[in-house]
This record gives sequence, structure tokens and C-alpha cells, in this order.
Amino acid sequence: MEWVALAFVLPVLLLAALALAAWLLPVHQLSRRSRDLPQRADEVWQVLTDFEAYPSWRRQVRTVMRVPSAPHEELWRENYGNTGVTLRTEVEDHGRILLRHVVGNKLEFGGVWRFELTPLRSGGTRLAIIEAAEYYRPLQRLMARYVTGEGRNIDLYLADLARELQRQDPHRLARHALA
Repeated sequence: MEWVALAFVLPVLLLAALALAAWLLPVHQLSRRSRDLPQRADEVWQVLTDFEAYPSWRRQVRTVMRVPSAPHEELWRENYGNTGVTLRTEVEDHGRILLRHVVGNKLEFGGVWRFELTPLRSGGTRLAIIEAAEYYRPLQRLMARYVTGEGRNIDLYLADLARELQRQDPHRLARHALA
């Protein structure tokens, strides 16, 4: 009889501890990654800001559609299959710094991506991406921290971007290596 009670109570206690741990995680999570690219900053900038072409090179993005917005405001929705997110672009310094905000009501998560482009002496560009994510639900905080991992979306984005830049100019890497 004690074994039956223990078999019931132990999983309940484990789930309660897991729920408490999730509640204690911070809503805000900050991740930063960077990658050196052989392309010039203006070439990288062109690919970053052409969000309508994202489905052709970003593995996670299925479709993109422009969202009606105020004049001089750029809004679009990225669809990832069963989910999607609406984003707003804010350019602080053309060719150097780009901000993208997740927008919308009743979201399960939010945040900002900051892209920083720094020219390198080699003629290439260092692209740094800083993600200031907000996970409003405790289970999502737990998943983002321990299952998918912080910075995973940045890693995927940087890998896809590097592949797209190489596809656009396959000879650049060879020229860059000789320089």
C-alpha cells in the first residue's frame, strides 16, 4: 500500500518542483552571438533587410507577408508552420545597426533582436546579434533555457545567413581566403 502511495506522490512532487523552478526563471533572457562574414557590410545589410526573401533562405520561415501599417513603418508576419510572429523593423543607423521588435497583443513571448554590423580590416563584416527575449509563460521559460537553449535561434539565423551569402557569391570565400 505504501508503494502505491509513493508511486502517486513522487511524480506529483516532481511536477510541483518543476513548476516552481519554471516560475522562478526570469521572464527576460539575453543572448548574444557573432560571426565574421567575408561579405562587405552593405552586402550583409541588403540580405538582412530583405525580409520578403526570408522564406527562400531561412529554414524556419515558411512564408512572409507584409502587414498593413502606418506610413514609414515596416511590419511583416513570419510564419513557421503552425505558429508565426509579427515583427517591426526600426533602423537606428543604416548599414550598422538594425532593431527588430516582436509586436502584437496577447503574445506568449516578445522581445527585440539587435543586429550590429562592424567592418573588418579584411573587407568582411562582423555581425553580432543580441536577442533580448521575454517569455511570459513559465513553461516557455523552462523550455527556452534548458531544452532549446538560449541563443539557438540566433545560431540558426547566422548559419542560414552565411549559407545564403555564400550562395549569392560562391567565389567570395575563395577570394577572401587569398587576400
